[in-house]
Amino acid sequence: MRRRTADGTTLQGLAQPSPWSRSMYLAKSDYTHYYLQCPIHLWAWKHRRAELERIAQDPARLWMLEQGASVESIARLRFPEGRLIEAYPDDAAIRTRVQMDAGATTLFQATAMGGRLLAMADILRLDSAAKQPAEHAAKRWDLFEVKSSTDPKNEHIRDLCFQRMAFRNAGYKIGRLHLVYVNREFIRNGEIDPHAFLVVKDVTEAVDAIEDVVAANVAHALSVIDQTALPTRQSLACTCTPTECPCGQYCYPELPAYSIFDLARIGGERARTLYDQGIRAIDDLPNDFKLTEPQACQVKVARSGKPLIRRAEILEALQKLSYPLYFLDYETFSSAIPLFDGYKPYQQIVFQYSLHIQRSPGGAAEHREYLSDDLRDPLHDVTSRLRADIGDLGNVIVWNKSFEMGRNAEMAARAPEHAPFLNALNDRMFDLMEVFLNQLYVHPRFRGRYSIKNVLPVLVPNLSYDDLAIKEGSMASLTWYRMLTDERDAKARAKACNDLREYCALDTLAMVEIFRYLTAL
Repeated sequence: MRRRTADGTTLQGLAQPSPWSRSMYLAKSDYTHYYLQCPIHLWAWKHRRAELERIAQDPARLWMLEQGASVESIARLRFPEGRLIEAYPDDAAIRTRVQMDAGATTLFQATAMGGRLLAMADILRLDSAAKQPAEHAAKRWDLFEVKSSTDPKNEHIRDLCFQRMAFRNAGYKIGRLHLVYVNREFIRNGEIDPHAFLVVKDVTEAVDAIEDVVAANVAHALSVIDQTALPTRQSLACTCTPTECPCGQYCYPELPAYSIFDLARIGGERARTLYDQGIRAIDDLPNDFKLTEPQACQVKVARSGKPLIRRAEILEALQKLSYPLYFLDYETFSSAIPLFDGYKPYQQIVFQYSLHIQRSPGGAAEHREYLSDDLRDPLHDVTSRLRADIGDLGNVIVWNKSFEMGRNAEMAARAPEHAPFLNALNDRMFDLMEVFLNQLYVHPRFRGRYSIKNVLPVLVPNLSYDDLAIKEGSMASLTWYRMLTDERDAKARAKACNDLREYCALDTLAMVEIFRYLTAL
């Protein structure tokens, strides 16, 4: 038998995989990213993929995949003898066997197709401790799964269990199973050392312990794929909430705009129980349904349609502030592989800030800003500019102070000459979000949420993020990274800089205007 592979080479005398329809086999990603999240999601991905393509192309998801690929490329440096299988998926399964027959001892993206399962192993290495027979089918291989996280997780164990099942179904003998993940204590100093950057952990026994559960889940997942009719929550339980579920139109049909899932801190299981009982809208909750005080306040406001405003308590909180007021917001970037020396994996880099200054009550707001526009550590520029822009007196106003305070503490540790100033900033910080978090102002249109993007359109409708090119923080973070690492012409870079400045400036201007609104009460 002869077959031409993706790159044009011809393979002879090889048993060919069954001609599965791609929609009918279960790939590892189908199982881990779709089935385990929501069985209905798996069905929709297989039968109505076009409707979910927008999820597959979500920038945050693509960035996560890109980070995973970057960490995997570093992991490969620990195995210099490795050979990469570059095909997908039928050809890759054939090439895997060809490379094994040719004497390869380590393969990257080795592929197995068996029993309607498909898996591609990040690293497959011949067990050097075992006495190996001549035929590849009887040799024992150790499997390494590379993750960009800094800790082993249960989902990683399930991932490896699925891979072992697929390789065994394809006739391979699998030995030890390992997780390769990022060392959270690693600090970059020059080129990345793959041995210091990564941790390798044998998890074979942990995989053995869940094998029966995974086997049952895989059998169920295959039966889900084989269903021709759209499943329902009655036939396939969805354990997501509508905000998490990628196919909420199937799992939670006819859900009102303001639903019981919007009730603050209700918990997914409790909300799903209400939904299954036919209670969908938040104002349909039974009067005897047990609520916390904030939840009861939210329901009361939802039913009345009128805001609850505790003016005296708002006034008391705001009167404690001393001028000048500095409205501050940071934009940050983090990645599994630190960009600069001195940073740990996923440590935040403050690359931009916006600052509005109100020097007296009712006074105009002056704007200051900083944006790093080249690929070097912005730490000292940020701290120096902040020190020049913010005086020693007056409160610093932020939204969700734990974030800015955390960044100040990290910058103080890395720039000790600015530590007294940065620590003092934290002592002067006032969290404007707490006015809403503490139920001093509750509006039905907040729907139990307290982010600035929920509050701003209600209180200051003339300001909006809708017309901006950048609409939220993760988009800002990736825009900055792409601007500095992709090849862009001067015009494209200038636009990216302008988009970033507009977005960050609106964050602090929004705080100024919300503050003005509250003081006017």
